[in-house]
Amino acid sequence: MAVRTVTGEISADRLGIVLPHEHAFIDLRKLVPEPQSISGKVLAQEKVHMGNLGVLQRNPYAVLDNALIEDENVIKQELLAFKRAGGSTIVDLTLRDIGRDPNLLSGLSRELGLNIVAGCGYYIQASHPPDMEERTVEGIAEELVAEIRFGMDGTSVKAGVIGEIGTSAVIHPHERKALLAAALAQQETGLGVHVHTDLWARQGLEVMRILTGEGVPPHKICINHVDVDIHLDYLKALLHAGAVIEFDNFGKEFYADRRHRSVLKGLFARDIDRVRSIKLLIDEGFAHQIMISTDVCLKTALRHYGGWGFDHMLTNIVPMLEDEGVTADEIEILMRVNPARFLDDGIPPQSSAALEPAEEARDAIH
Repeated sequence: MAVRTVTGEISADRLGIVLPHEHAFIDLRKLVPEPQSISGKVLAQEKVHMGNLGVLQRNPYAVLDNALIEDENVIKQELLAFKRAGGSTIVDLTLRDIGRDPNLLSGLSRELGLNIVAGCGYYIQASHPPDMEERTVEGIAEELVAEIRFGMDGTSVKAGVIGEIGTSAVIHPHERKALLAAALAQQETGLGVHVHTDLWARQGLEVMRILTGEGVPPHKICINHVDVDIHLDYLKALLHAGAVIEFDNFGKEFYADRRHRSVLKGLFARDIDRVRSIKLLIDEGFAHQIMISTDVCLKTALRHYGGWGFDHMLTNIVPMLEDEGVTADEIEILMRVNPARFLDDGIPPQSSAALEPAEEARDAIH
């Protein structure tokens, strides 16, 4: 089976090194609560600049501009840095109500020679359309299937993965509806389902129960954002249930100060914590159920604004993995084999025979 990119179908073995959870463009501003103080309101209206980068390390949403990634020229340079580092494919999980732009993605893909796979579905309840109450599970599922088979938002650009379907710390009834619709669409198309989970909650097992209860195979479910507040017992429970888990906050080492908590509300794990946790899970036999990415969704995650950029995984994290004893073949599994299997419904779980590490792909990550 082929993988659907924004410029057409390709075989899974042509994906190369993959970032399985990213956002080339995104607008999260309407999800940010309005500050109450005068100084907070003034700060919120600034642009991201050198003088407020320190503030944004403790409250990344203090400046609304940080929640918007919209400059095409900046993104071209950022994605080219990933390509020059050896990357080939990004999965863009920006959904309709947070800035999805299929034509922009397909244009970038053609211009840069980079594979882009786009997502479909509904994010967290706060971003849902006003008529979500009236929508049915079956109606939403039909919409997703149409976006996968025919094109998104009135274009011929097709979605190639479902998600990231949004869930909050307590799963809202409308979020459950979106999950059930995603399950129906998965049954119809065979695509993988990315699920956003609250960064400090641990409701992934509930998500698994909802989706597997509707017939979704566990290996086609990816539980996102498990690496902000790392609990290995929770991760192992997900893995034993058959899920794919995603360490996708590499490059984000924030401390969300309690004085300013709005969207974020606590400490982020460090990249070295993520790397060491991955090593432990690989050693326990879970290498084929882990994906890794940077989930760029803030300006300050980009090189242009002082961050690490899309190439962070290849430029910085691969050497860290190697330093902790993760082998080249294991890195290949994390960055090439697992994303390809997740995106291609023709490859069974726990079988990498069709995607053995290729010499040229291994060279790309060194």
